Amino acid sequence: RALGLTAADVLSHPMLMAPLGASAVLIFAVPASPLAQPWSVVAGNTLAAAVGLAVLSLGLPATVTLVLAAFGALVVMALARCLHPPSGAVAVATVLAAPLGLQASLTWLLLTVWLGSVLLVSFGLTWHRALGRHYPFSPAPTPPPTSPPTSSLAAPIVHHAPSPLVLAKALGQLRLEGTLGVDDLSRLIETAEALAPHHNLTAAEIMTPDPRTIGPQADWRQMSALFVERGSRNLPVVDGSNRFLGLVQIQAILRPGAQGLTARHLMNAELLTTRPDAELHDLLPALAQGRQTCLPVLEADGRLCGLITRSDIMTALVDAAPHPPTGAPHVAA
Repeated sequence: RALGLTAADVLSHPMLMAPLGASAVLIFAVPASPLAQPWSVVAGNTLAAAVGLAVLSLGLPATVTLVLAAFGALVVMALARCLHPPSGAVAVATVLAAPLGLQASLTWLLLTVWLGSVLLVSFGLTWHRALGRHYPFSPAPTPPPTSPPTSSLAAPIVHHAPSPLVLAKALGQLRLEGTLGVDDLSRLIETAEALAPHHNLTAAEIMTPDPRTIGPQADWRQMSALFVERGSRNLPVVDGSNRFLGLVQIQAILRPGAQGLTARHLMNAELLTTRPDAELHDLLPALAQGRQTCLPVLEADGRLCGLITRSDIMTALVDAAPHPPTGAPHVAA
């Protein structure tokens, strides 16, 4: 009334149809939903209107006509794989508002429903493209598997994201395909992996901090006592400023003639070292080659701040791995 339109004007106006407002909500609010894709919007609305016109031409009682139009629209949309919730209302609106007669019915079907849906999808495409969003949604192809590395160094850890087909199947099993799109779920997984602390473990988080050290003048008896006390296989050697000089391994003090030597003579100074901010995949090659059993972690000025052993690496990997569900059977190695 405020617009100067009567009820008859609204029902007979060729470009007015309330369900398009519901279609707009899906297109602009949840563009990744399968229910908001262009095929679902245009085909769903148009087929629903066609079903409504077909049922309306049968001349059945009003209640029966409305029920058959809504049910028939649902069946046709399911068969055409274009489910769109507002299309059920399109079928009902067609029964209530579509003008009779072949020419008038075709005008309603093509001008009001089909053209209105196409224009709405076009506006949605322009809007989402301007905002940098993906619409319509099309899953990215699964990249082909990469060939195994030929280098003797250990390869970096690679996390394989589920394929779009797997994500779509998961959404279907959880009955979330109508509210969450595959693209959104994929981005959610990628973001969660990027934020998860175990995916970017650093040496500072893995190492054993502030290890027991010895000076270069430590004798065989002192070193033997520390090996027995600590149950360790490595003793870092540092100077008075805690700068790393080398590493005495337990094998060194067991060789013949070692009793009369000091740490300076028994230590190995030709070792690979690392920095506190080095990531896990950078640490694996040094320990995987078997030339040394631990990796000293040094500050920028050469001061020792920790040691990383193979046990530390295993502990970090076990902590980062997903835990089996409660009650899951354990397989013996």
